[in-house]
Amino acid sequence: MSYQVKTTNGEVPKYWVQGRSAKSGNGQFSTDGNNLFSYNKRIGATTTSGDKIVFDFTAPAGHKVSMTTSQHVGLAKRTSATVMSPSVSNGIETWQGDPPF
Repeated sequence: MSYQVKTTNGEVPKYWVQGRSAKSGNGQFSTDGNNLFSYNKRIGATTTSGDKIVFDFTAPAGHKVSMTTSQHVGLAKRTSATVMSPSVSNGIETWQGDPPF
C-alpha cells in the first residue's frame, strides 16, 4: 500500500471520507481511501455507492480489540454517518440499499 499523506490521527478519517490515502505519524492508523485500518484491522469500509461505514470495535458495543483501536474508531465515528457492528462487515462493500439495521 502506498500512502501519499502522513498526518495526525485526527486527520486520517477525514482523508478516508475524501477517498484519499493517508497514515498517522507512526503508521498504525491508516486509509487507502476505501478502507480504514487500525493497525492491520479494518475498522471502516466504503460501499459501492460511496457510503462510509465504521465498524464499532469498542467495549460498549461488545467488540473491543484494544484501547488504541477503540480510540481510532471514536475518531472515525466523528466523520461517518453510519456505524455498524463488526459482525456485518463481510461483503459490506457490495451492499446496496438502506443499512441493515
